[in-house]
Amino acid sequence: MVPPKPPPPRPQHQPLPGRRLNPIICIIVALVLLGLLVGLAILITYLTLRPKRLAYTVEAASVQDFAIAKDDHISAKFNYVIKSYNPEKHVSVRYHSMRISTAHHNQSVAHKEISAFKQRPKNETRIETQLVSHNVALSKFNAKDLRVEKMKGVIEMEVYITARVSYKTWIFRSRRRTLKAVCTPVMINVTANSLDGFQRVLCRTRL
Repeated sequence: MVPPKPPPPRPQHQPLPGRRLNPIICIIVALVLLGLLVGLAILITYLTLRPKRLAYTVEAASVQDFAIAKDDHISAKFNYVIKSYNPEKHVSVRYHSMRISTAHHNQSVAHKEISAFKQRPKNETRIETQLVSHNVALSKFNAKDLRVEKMKGVIEMEVYITARVSYKTWIFRSRRRTLKAVCTPVMINVTANSLDGFQRVLCRTRL
């Protein structure tokens, strides 16, 4: 009896020769990518922490129902149009809060809180607001000075802006900071509500 033949051996597939990555090239590529990421992070941090100064101007101003009582109390409605400009190309500004006040010789007579808003890069934002003084006490000097200015037809006021802001570029946001702007002198015609002849006022800002 003839013994059965063993089954033929199965062919073994040899792995295809592949190209191994050079470890030196991998290290170089990793270092280049790391350097780019670090450079980008430094750039973003610099733009966010050292942004350009925001620009503010008073574009228009008028007053209504202006009156000073015998007891040196003032009542009036001050209307202001303020323009805020963000000069940054890649950084946006978030206004978390804003307070606008108006004063005469550093004595505040009215103020108003402005709702939070966001300002995109290279954006101009117009803020139209009315500040109301209702029976606000004045110093003897300011009451006398305002009466004289009212007789001349033009009063000299100041506008103060205080805001809490933060800057954002890409996914990085800075901590909140306090922005202050002083706009003076703001010359307002009390004889008419017209804005004709009003001279735009540049504001000094500090962050």
